Amino acid sequence: MHQYLCVTCGIRFPVSETPPDKCPICEDDRQYVGHAGQQWTTLDDLRQTHTNTLRKLAPGITSVVTSPRFAIGQQAHLIQTPQGNVLWDCIALID
Repeated sequence: MHQYLCVTCGIRFPVSETPPDKCPICEDDRQYVGHAGQQWTTLDDLRQTHTNTLRKLAPGITSVVTSPRFAIGQQAHLIQTPQGNVLWDCIALID
């Protein structure tokens, strides 16, 4: 059983024995699928080849970026305040 991720957009799918038939995000006409067609990786494989880097952008704001770039290059932002924290715009790999 594996947790599959779409290589194009980075969306995670529920744990399963086989990759999904299609990615609903990439099936949208506004999205693209690369010349090699729909591709999948697993969360375990992604953890072997990618890591996250934290970078302080401003007081209380830290970016979380996956390296090397994965999918559409999303980055998350951790906003820290005395009232609590928010992780904004999650990324495919949380390691």
